[in-house]
This record gives sequence, C-alpha cells and structure tokens, in this order.
Amino acid sequence: MKGVINKGIKEMIEAQHGIDKWEEVRKNAGCEDIFFSVTEDYPDDLTIRLFQSAGEALSMSVEDLMMEFGKFWINETGRKTYPQIFQIAGKDARNFLRNMNRIHLQATQSIPDAAPPRFEYDDLPDGRLAMHYFGRKETISMLKGLILGVGIYFNQDMEIEEKHGMRDGASCTIMVRFK
Repeated sequence: MKGVINKGIKEMIEAQHGIDKWEEVRKNAGCEDIFFSVTEDYPDDLTIRLFQSAGEALSMSVEDLMMEFGKFWINETGRKTYPQIFQIAGKDARNFLRNMNRIHLQATQSIPDAAPPRFEYDDLPDGRLAMHYFGRKETISMLKGLILGVGIYFNQDMEIEEKHGMRDGASCTIMVRFK
C-alpha cells in the first residue's frame, strides 16, 4: 500500500491518542519503520497489521477504525500531503468522488509498480452515485470512511450503503446518497 496510508495511520493515532499509543501500535504490529515515505509502496500486510494493532490498542473493531481513519485521512493527511490534487479533484463531493481514478493516478505516478484501486460509476436517476470498487476487499471499510470524509471536506451530508454483485469483478459497490 502507499506509504501515505501508513503515514496517515501514524498521524491519526498520534493526533487522537498520543505518541506513546502510536509506539504501542507500531511495536505490536511488528513495524520497524518510524517514518513512512509517501512515495514508497509498503507491503499490504504491514498496513493491515497496523490497523489490527490499532484496533486492539483502542478497543475498536478494525472496520470501525478504518472508517474513522478514512474520514481523518481525507481531512488531514490527504489534504495536507496532496493540496494540488485536492484543488483539481472537484468543487463538490460528487465530482471529487467521480475523480477517484484520476486522483489515484496522480498520487501514485511516482511509485513504481503501484496498483491503486479502480472505480466505475453510475449516476442513478434518483440522484445517487453508484461507485463500483475494484480493489482489496480488506480495505472496503477504509473506502467507506474516505467517501464520508469527502462529504465532511465539502460540508455535504451523505449516506452510504454497501452492495455486492452489482458489477462483475468489483469488490463491492457503494451507493452514495447526497442530501
């Protein structure tokens, strides 16, 4: 996974629970890195271990932690790390979400062999956006948090619902209702 994800986990734990809690999470995950480069790719299993360790340390399910992380990442780590991408990604939550392929391409262009997730979209007649996610199943909760984080970033109330089997090959489909 991109180093900026691990960097975000570190930043969230330190900001919300302190440096000592981060050190506990890092050590319990078997992570020797004390710094994460945003331009490097790290093993996916390291990121999953960091989430699992943080969930244990904070008495949260990994799914809930990933959701909270997604919200934090959009509004803190991502916004600060990629200000230029946030400027061109869209002027509202719907456009930002519809630009996720472009955002991932920009964010990973300097990472050799990066394999970012891919999205396909359907604008539904009732105004909802169907986001078909082609990526790791283990990170679906993080994706849901990122989507809700985009709503927070744009001060847009949204509801999301996870569906399965709506597009061949997709890990899932997230239905987004803009209020």
